[in-house]
Amino acid sequence: MKIFIIAGEDSGDKLGSAVIDGLKKVIEVPPKFVGIGGNGMISRGLETIFPMSELSVMGFVEIASQYKNLKKRLNQTVSSILDENPDVLLTIDAPEFCFRVAKKIKLLNKNIPIVHYVAPSVWAWRPNRAKKIANFVDHVLALFPFEPRYFHDVGVRCDFVGHPIVLETIADEESVTEFKKEHSLADEPIILCLPGSRRSEIDRLMPTFGETLVKFSNVLPDARFILPSTPDVFEYSKKFLDYMPKDIIFLTPEKIGVEKYLEFKKASFKISHLALAASGTVSLELAANNTPMVIGYDMNFLSRKIIGFMLRTDTVNLVNLITGNRNIPECIGSNFNSEKLFLEMVRVYSNNLKQIKDFKTTMDLLGMNKEPPNIRAANSLLNFYENFKTV
Repeated sequence: MKIFIIAGEDSGDKLGSAVIDGLKKVIEVPPKFVGIGGNGMISRGLETIFPMSELSVMGFVEIASQYKNLKKRLNQTVSSILDENPDVLLTIDAPEFCFRVAKKIKLLNKNIPIVHYVAPSVWAWRPNRAKKIANFVDHVLALFPFEPRYFHDVGVRCDFVGHPIVLETIADEESVTEFKKEHSLADEPIILCLPGSRRSEIDRLMPTFGETLVKFSNVLPDARFILPSTPDVFEYSKKFLDYMPKDIIFLTPEKIGVEKYLEFKKASFKISHLALAASGTVSLELAANNTPMVIGYDMNFLSRKIIGFMLRTDTVNLVNLITGNRNIPECIGSNFNSEKLFLEMVRVYSNNLKQIKDFKTTMDLLGMNKEPPNIRAANSLLNFYENFKTV
């Protein structure tokens, strides 16, 4: 069996890595994996056709500025899929790229079944999007339990498979002890800074995050700050370090390697008392570690206006959406500034009990202590494939 997988960013690479692990467990002869992925998927045997980082852009204007290169990579991807003729095309999130690929493949070869992992947020915006997706996606793997009905209503197969975050291991005490010793950490307050994994996010978020943390350090002078930077963008992030508190721990794989970096990153999540984070799946990682958070995000002015007009929900934070509560503060768009972020950080640092309660609810609803989501995703994909072959 051959599966062509497309992931466009770090969160997609994590999901792809988990489903590869699941497929290897439920199939006697592991499939061949080819496509586009990051370090996680590559380490599990994926043959990537070009660096995943080239797809890591977000926002209408940001995508437009990279249009020429994205179009080139789009055509290359379509050609590669047609040449490989996989048993299944699995696209993961990144709809701006993945759906363009899927549309072209459906026109050129309808015999390649297309599965999309991570249901588009049709409940949040673009209310007609589920119906449009039915034209080029055959099956959807949903991360959240409230999503399948939106696709069933328009005739698209969709299974809730749980969220792989419940599979994430929390740092053990040995890793925590080593990390704290390495960076001379004791019992002082530890604040985590997570400005995103895309260059466009680093550009827009990191300066304001830095200004916010400097303000916070003035009211909590004994605090220590940690900035884990992903392997794909840590070099790019260096030019923004001047905005940060002077003694910030800039955690990268540059000197310690990817494996130790990932171990220390988990340790930093576990020991932190508060996180200032970009909007996205990182909020679930924080929830899994019981790390209280404040969310900040901004885009290009035009992107912000377009998304603001189309958005159909009052929150974009996943913990808020899953629980139905609004205990995770968000400073987004016109509210994204260091003063508002600072005030929210002070408030959450002083009282985080509601967030901690929401974290447990979130993990339970996402499938904690049930069949692992990667096994559910693998079985859902295989069951769909078997049915597709018989049609």
